[in-house]
Amino acid sequence: MAVDIGPSDWEITPHTTGLRQTVSDAWRHRRLLGFLSTRAVQKMYRRTVLGWVWLFINPLFPLALRALIFGGLIGVSSEGIPYFLFLVAGSIAWDTFASSLTWGTRGLEMNRHLVDQIYVPRALLPFGNTAPALLDFAMKLAVFAVAIGYYLAADDRIYVRGGIPLLWAVAALGLVFALSSALTFFTSVWGEGRRDMRFTLGQLLSIWYLLTPVLYPLSAVPERYRDWMLANPMAVVVETFKWGLFGTGELRPMAFGVTAAAIGALWLAGLMYFARAEAQAIAER
Repeated sequence: MAVDIGPSDWEITPHTTGLRQTVSDAWRHRRLLGFLSTRAVQKMYRRTVLGWVWLFINPLFPLALRALIFGGLIGVSSEGIPYFLFLVAGSIAWDTFASSLTWGTRGLEMNRHLVDQIYVPRALLPFGNTAPALLDFAMKLAVFAVAIGYYLAADDRIYVRGGIPLLWAVAALGLVFALSSALTFFTSVWGEGRRDMRFTLGQLLSIWYLLTPVLYPLSAVPERYRDWMLANPMAVVVETFKWGLFGTGELRPMAFGVTAAAIGALWLAGLMYFARAEAQAIAER
């Protein structure tokens, strides 16, 4: 007969340390992700006047402002796609990456007092803390769907493709989450006791954003600089994502494969580094 085991029956204690045990503990206590995610979302707008209204302001206002300036006033090319759609698609990929990395970096810092009270598999903390980023991702997907419907009515055209090309867009999103989590393994440890990491990351992401073709197509970059641009993994990911959705730009399977392999290696290295850091933290408790 099945027995329902509630949270009060969980045994959350460290056993041995190391990479294998880190993965094992995280999997065994994976149900804690729901608690950590809910906690992160609830803390987002605590002590604010507008409260959950910020949930709509945060994704919509920057998109509207960028579309007005770059699509309306400056007239940046969007390769035959309405600029707003072009911008939202790029923003889905980039903002999901940047927001996941930012929130994940603060995972250990924001839950430090929880770790001080009981043993919690530390590998779960950065992932649980990315719930606000996933919420923002869902909001932008909703905006994208509404925009598709609007342009279908206005232009009598569905700009998004289906079939095999769409799978490339899905694969690109997979790399977005893989890259953000790989980097989070490092940055969450570095930022646990130092706020400098948070500020440094903010500056680096601002520069990285401008070097990623979100506001502009890669074709707008002079040809002699494009190979340098493609050394940026997010440039490859964003271009692949937009190609999969709209057919704009150029699909580069070789660059995508190299990027995927590099992200996979970085993810494994990050997990090994995090496991060592966790082992040290347990030894000091």
